[in-house]
Amino acid sequence: MRNNEIAKLFCSNSPMQEIYKTEKDVIIIGAWSRDVGTRECRLKLASIYPDGEVSPIREYPKSKLTDKKCLNDLANMDGITAMEIEAIHKAVIAQASQLQIQADSDGKSSLSEVYQALCEYVGTYEEPGRVFVRDGYGNILATYLQTVLDKLELGYTRLELQKNFKAWGLLRTNQGTGHVYSYKINTGSANDWYFSFKLQGGSEAA
Repeated sequence: MRNNEIAKLFCSNSPMQEIYKTEKDVIIIGAWSRDVGTRECRLKLASIYPDGEVSPIREYPKSKLTDKKCLNDLANMDGITAMEIEAIHKAVIAQASQLQIQADSDGKSSLSEVYQALCEYVGTYEEPGRVFVRDGYGNILATYLQTVLDKLELGYTRLELQKNFKAWGLLRTNQGTGHVYSYKINTGSANDWYFSFKLQGGSEAA
């Protein structure tokens, strides 16, 4: 299979669209990448050469695109001159809203997905002393929380999740203690610290 046939195969299966053509007939193509978990956007760019070769994808954070310098590394590519960077940048900005969006993931779920998964987990897999529902709150033993997160493959660490749930007012905490992200619950035989979060339609009563 010749290189130009390979290039056609790549392009026919990709959301990448033509953005710019250099003086040496190198075609710059691009698309947006949006992380399904974090909602972060990055611009994906690649090059198609006259002989049919295609370059690896390069990614650029959306916030950096206000400055043409963010694309300076393209000048290291064959067939693209430093003088063309400004023109490529202008073409990117002009066509940014028309470029297709490709869903990607770095393995981190959205917070809504995490919340839904944990609500379902505590309601389905009750483990006395470790996982249970009480008074409208889901409760997971603090030292067991990371095990649950790893099992559900949500992409968050225990600390990341606790901080996010606390910021959104979903986490019940004991104020004035060293366990700022955990709630102390008497389970009958001992007082243990739990990741205690408000369930959908749950009561605020302790």
